Amino acid sequence: MPELILAGPDPVTVPVVIAIAKGLGYEATTPGPGQIKLERGSLNKTVWLGAMAGKGFHISFTFSYAVDGYGNTWLRFDQDGALGAVKGGAIGYAKSKNAYEEFLAALRHETAQRGMLLGEQ
Repeated sequence: MPELILAGPDPVTVPVVIAIAKGLGYEATTPGPGQIKLERGSLNKTVWLGAMAGKGFHISFTFSYAVDGYGNTWLRFDQDGALGAVKGGAIGYAKSKNAYEEFLAALRHETAQRGMLLGEQ
């Protein structure tokens, strides 16, 4: 679970993260305070077809966020790889892991380009 540190408070940084996710086809919901859930694909299609759902394969992960004492946002990501395996076996797990890594790479790149990425733990 990586933690990214972005310059600025959550009202500034979280919309940027969501915009990057939407650019990759994810929908964002708020399951609780300080949390964002990102999803793409069709859960029904994935349940029936598993990893063979193709581009419709359901991917989801969440991140939590908090602002530190310096006014910067810490993002903590949680990929549920086990759920990908349940939905599509080893292939489903690999698809979930690849999508998760693709999102993190896009987030790192875009926030670095904007001068927002301060670090990672």
